[in-house]
Amino acid sequence: MQKLTFTFIVSLILTLGAAGQKISISLFNNLKLSTILITPTSGSYRLILGDNEVELKVNQILYISRSGDSLMVRDANQNMGTWKRVTVVGQTGEDIIRVKPIVPASPARLYDDNLSFYVDLDRIFAINLIDQEKYVAAVVEAEGGLNREPEFYKVQALIVRTYTFAHLNKHLAEGFNLCDEVHCQSYLGRSEKNSDILDAVLDTKDMVIVDAERNPITAAFHANCGGQTANSEDVWVKPLPYLVSVSDRYCLGSNSSTWERSIPIGEWKKFLSQNGVDTLKIKKNSDLDFQAKTRPKYYAVMGVEIPTTDIRKHFRLRSAWFSVSAGKSEVRLSGRGYGHGVGLCQDGAINMAQKGWTYDQIVQYYYKGVSIVKLTELDMDRIRVDTTLNNMVEPNLPPPGMEFPQRPPDRGTR
Repeated sequence: MQKLTFTFIVSLILTLGAAGQKISISLFNNLKLSTILITPTSGSYRLILGDNEVELKVNQILYISRSGDSLMVRDANQNMGTWKRVTVVGQTGEDIIRVKPIVPASPARLYDDNLSFYVDLDRIFAINLIDQEKYVAAVVEAEGGLNREPEFYKVQALIVRTYTFAHLNKHLAEGFNLCDEVHCQSYLGRSEKNSDILDAVLDTKDMVIVDAERNPITAAFHANCGGQTANSEDVWVKPLPYLVSVSDRYCLGSNSSTWERSIPIGEWKKFLSQNGVDTLKIKKNSDLDFQAKTRPKYYAVMGVEIPTTDIRKHFRLRSAWFSVSAGKSEVRLSGRGYGHGVGLCQDGAINMAQKGWTYDQIVQYYYKGVSIVKLTELDMDRIRVDTTLNNMVEPNLPPPGMEFPQRPPDRGTR
């Protein structure tokens, strides 16, 4: 066994990643991991245990279990000891490893590059140190879905990379850059189902979207705008000059462009009462009717204006664009779009790409006054990142991947 210092381990990882910037992602971040199984499936890996180095074979199984504030490591034949940190370093640049949570149980996923494990906050942290462009490709696959046009994948790659670049310090106090939960970006393991995704990522390598002051934008996106995107201030209070409402006919043919929902009249009136409406003054249910020909910011009823975003959140609606028709026993909502409606409409962008729009044309259609630039063109010392809209996830809605089987419907606000 060769003696290695931790400093050497870090240097080794960075050297192996010299072809591209490495970033650290906390895996299974929503689980309180206690036991995890890892298996190299491709390439060549070295296992670092303290000052010791062990060569791992392809398909060799390792169990890593929490033991107090340390980690116990064993394979099929022996207990390999207890350590404060366990690191698995890929040597070829094309290394793939399978990660399977055992306690608690969760489906296995495949990851590129390197892994590091340690105990903190009464759980195992599993950190993936991965080439940034491989990470971007993986998120594009999770966020954008399969079987899309290459130009759409380029758009999604720009959005993902812009967010990644702007939020590299988001979890730095916890010891990593980003996590795999939806408040960062949906990261479900390596991209391997569509080679067009990696091609699109490489075609836009190191490119990000910036505003007129050459700061990275808040690259919000959603599944379907219903024919008109929303102003950022209509959803998240703060106006941003590039997140303004635009007309979008390209998404209207999608199944997601319209929806309906029925709510018992009693539940609707109870909600109205909780929001300042004197329901005793309602003489007939038709007093509750509301027509929205364009994207409404408020539902006006009985002299009270209720933000449509509040109604969406309370009733878990697909969007905040809807009309109201009240009957004897229920209220029928006729809605348009799927998601918050700010920024890029994925259905519209997909259709544009199919019709021959280029990725830069699509970006500039949805984000006004922006530019696409190389990271090397930016003055890193003066970049200002606006985090006002950061963490604007919609926790009362199903998470990405649950609303559409082929792709997440409502993302881009983290």
